[in-house]
Amino acid sequence: MTSEIILLEKSQIDKASQILAAAFLKDPLFSYALPQEDKVKDKLLHDIWKASLRYSLPHNCTYTTPEIKGIAIWIPPGAYPFNNLRFMLTGFYRIPFQLGWKNLKKFISPFALLDKYHTQDMPVPHWYLFGLGVSPVCQGEGIGGSLIQPVLKQADEEGLPCYLETDTPGAIRFYQKHGFEVLRTGEQPLKFWTMKREPQNGNR
Repeated sequence: MTSEIILLEKSQIDKASQILAAAFLKDPLFSYALPQEDKVKDKLLHDIWKASLRYSLPHNCTYTTPEIKGIAIWIPPGAYPFNNLRFMLTGFYRIPFQLGWKNLKKFISPFALLDKYHTQDMPVPHWYLFGLGVSPVCQGEGIGGSLIQPVLKQADEEGLPCYLETDTPGAIRFYQKHGFEVLRTGEQPLKFWTMKREPQNGNR
């Protein structure tokens, strides 16, 4: 099934962050890093993704469907590492206060490690798939694959690699179908994989 893919608009950020929060509610990384109470966790996920969307939207490469069934957040070449000040101004500065000191350390640790590996392993210009989530009620319909196609096609045309991180074996299999290969595997503080996709000569 092929879905119509469009750029996310500013007016859709709140709905999109709700979809992403639902998609990542049982994600291993967020389950480790965030409080376990569903209401607290859902609120934090909603706020984290809302800030992330506010940050990514000016790059004009955050994609969704007309019904906002899923969202793909891409960071374009040259825009990583993140501008921490601009990220804080999106509302992310509230997250540490919501987490509290004990949970904040658990939250920072895995993301700091992923950031370290990202910087080490991808010193060249590349597209970064910062987040991909599909509404739980719409998964299995091919929406995720459709959402990442615009940038995969653009990356092929530009001759640039793509990069992402994931923490589930099922996601590895999904991304391998779209040309990604495992770049690095880690197990501290929990298992994760980084993946890279080399540009492919338009034969998709």
